Amino acid sequence: MRLPEPIREGLAREFRFAADRMAATTDLSSKLYFFSALFGEANRAMNRHWDAELALMHLVCSAAHGEMTGRLSQPGPLGSDLSGVPNELPDALTTVTNEIAVLFEQPEQDSVKLHGLLSRLAEIAYTATGNGYYLYLKGAVSL
Repeated sequence: MRLPEPIREGLAREFRFAADRMAATTDLSSKLYFFSALFGEANRAMNRHWDAELALMHLVCSAAHGEMTGRLSQPGPLGSDLSGVPNELPDALTTVTNEIAVLFEQPEQDSVKLHGLLSRLAEIAYTATGNGYYLYLKGAVSL
């Protein structure tokens, strides 16, 4: 990914702020609030410089946020102590967000690394879906 330096620096600054704030809380709702900066800032950056990989990042981050916030707004299965969200999800989300911040803090962004991080983010978010949580409980998906 080749971004103009002012845009990359702005993304790095916002992503670092979000990652640091996420690391400072254990509450998943708060983490998701700060995580939303990733797709929000990517969206603003695309208005100044189009980049297809930035669009991919925006789409994956936005969809992941939607999956996770959607799960938080739903009660667990009736009569069950299952929340439908793996206990490791908040830490996994914080870790991948930090790795994205680190990536954008570098002078050049490795596209292969970015795609790997976006794939990991999709995997983390998928565990917040009904089927994803089922696969997590089976051990097919790990966080």
